[in-house]
Amino acid sequence: MRACSTVRFCKKKSKSFNAGSSTEDAVSVEWYTSSMSRLPLTIIAVMLCATASLGQQPVAADRHAAESELKTLDEEWSATAARNDLDGTVAFYADNAVLLPPNAPIATDKKSIRESWAGLLGPHTSVSWKWSKVEVAQSGELGYIYGTYKLTIVASIQSVAVNDTGKFLEIWKKQPNGEWKCIVDTYNSDLPVPASAK
Repeated sequence: MRACSTVRFCKKKSKSFNAGSSTEDAVSVEWYTSSMSRLPLTIIAVMLCATASLGQQPVAADRHAAESELKTLDEEWSATAARNDLDGTVAFYADNAVLLPPNAPIATDKKSIRESWAGLLGPHTSVSWKWSKVEVAQSGELGYIYGTYKLTIVASIQSVAVNDTGKFLEIWKKQPNGEWKCIVDTYNSDLPVPASAK
């Protein structure tokens, strides 16, 4: 109804300038028709841009939430290891995870991963780490964490404590049940190799 009334308005206005002319009527109607034919395309373009923009926001929000979740998990993992909880520490790994410890073969199953950690956790050791960067892929299924660790080993009351600092890299994957598990883990020391070991 608005289109019809506008056409009539255009016709009346053109006739007031030239009562006997139909040329300006045709021009007015043609201009309006052309404008109206372009208007839906403009609206569609604006809607598509808005939809694309809105579609990106949930993805960014989901990635941010996943990264926050990984930060929390990694902090819990460090706290679990600091308590010398061997079972709890190994539980953060996926069933098909691999551990790449320094100066040792790759641990490719839970049993060998557990054995590797058993040498680090005990009444005379203290280990902790802190993430430096956490990032999740756009797919939302993979993420990585890297940071630094601290390790202190005291063989006995009489012995001098051995303090080690280094860096680590973890790759996490979301499991079918929605939980995040570490699938690749590696670390190495910042300390130089002792002269006797060269």
